[in-house]
Amino acid sequence: MDPEISFYQALAGVSFTLLGLWFTALQLVPDHWRTDPRRHRANLHTALHFLLPGTASLASVLADGTPDGLIWRATFLAAGLIGLAEAVSFVRRSTRSDALSSRILRGVDPVLYAAMGAVAFAPQDTFALTPLQLAGMVTGGVFLVGLCFVWLAFAEPRDGRAPTQPPAAHRAPVPSRPEPT
Repeated sequence: MDPEISFYQALAGVSFTLLGLWFTALQLVPDHWRTDPRRHRANLHTALHFLLPGTASLASVLADGTPDGLIWRATFLAAGLIGLAEAVSFVRRSTRSDALSSRILRGVDPVLYAAMGAVAFAPQDTFALTPLQLAGMVTGGVFLVGLCFVWLAFAEPRDGRAPTQPPAAHRAPVPSRPEPT
């Protein structure tokens, strides 16, 4: 069996499995994950990191042997454009209070999704890798960024504060100024 197709079979299976697990986990997490609009948006953004690579991988497996790879190329282009639009919108909603690691991942997202769409136009025999291999590297990158978003979500303290903020009980009291006499 072709190693590229084996890779896409595995990625499709793992992506859809993790998408299901992510949605299941969201039912078990603290309420603010569902009620806070920013957290809800981040959860949906994370889900897209499993849905789009899974869909693109499935199209690659199903399109094996089609002339010029038209099916997988069209799917990768569509997935890249959808992901790019979502990633740019997600970046625009970020704030300075977001953790540095989250801001870095948000910055990488549009680049990966743009590359995911761009590999659909890569001609055969242009690079040392086939276009489907290049697409696999980019799709794997999107998937890995999604795993990083999951990690950050579960690393967030249960009380909803930023991971870098100390708990309220451990914050140093603000010294009061003596009143002038």
